Amino acid sequence: MVANLDPTLDVLVARLADGDRSAFTEVFRRLWSPTLRLCSSMLRNDADAFDAAQQAMEKVFTRASDYDPARPALPWALAIAAWECRTLLRKRARRREVAGDALDDAAAGRQEQDFAQRELVNVALEAMGELPEPDREALVATFWEEAASVRGATLRKRRERALTRLRKAMKRLYGIE
Repeated sequence: MVANLDPTLDVLVARLADGDRSAFTEVFRRLWSPTLRLCSSMLRNDADAFDAAQQAMEKVFTRASDYDPARPALPWALAIAAWECRTLLRKRARRREVAGDALDDAAAGRQEQDFAQRELVNVALEAMGELPEPDREALVATFWEEAASVRGATLRKRRERALTRLRKAMKRLYGIE
């Protein structure tokens, strides 16, 4: 709005741009409220708005030498504040994207894997129930490291036959190989 432009602010910022540090306090006093209002309206979070407004004011003072006295000071300062707000919003979005979504996706992936593994174990145990006792003993000895009544080549051959029968049982019961 052109009606809110303050010619005194323009003169003060021009003095600050020329190196007159005595204008600092008055420039801050005149810019703080509109800067904080803009940041609050863009960020909708008081703490973030306050941080962005502080960053903007710091940049206004450090970049005062870049100010063009032919242009109004308020839009120049508010453009810096808007840039700070957008930067903060981008940082916030990245943090949430990485922290929140990645953790949610990882947790969902783990839950799916756990569920699938439990289902597969249940299917395998049910199929093992269809096998004769020597086959079950050979598989338990193989996968759960329990002592078997046989060892060596005999256990290996029984395991091979038991796995073949287990595959057939799973295929017959669930269509799984």
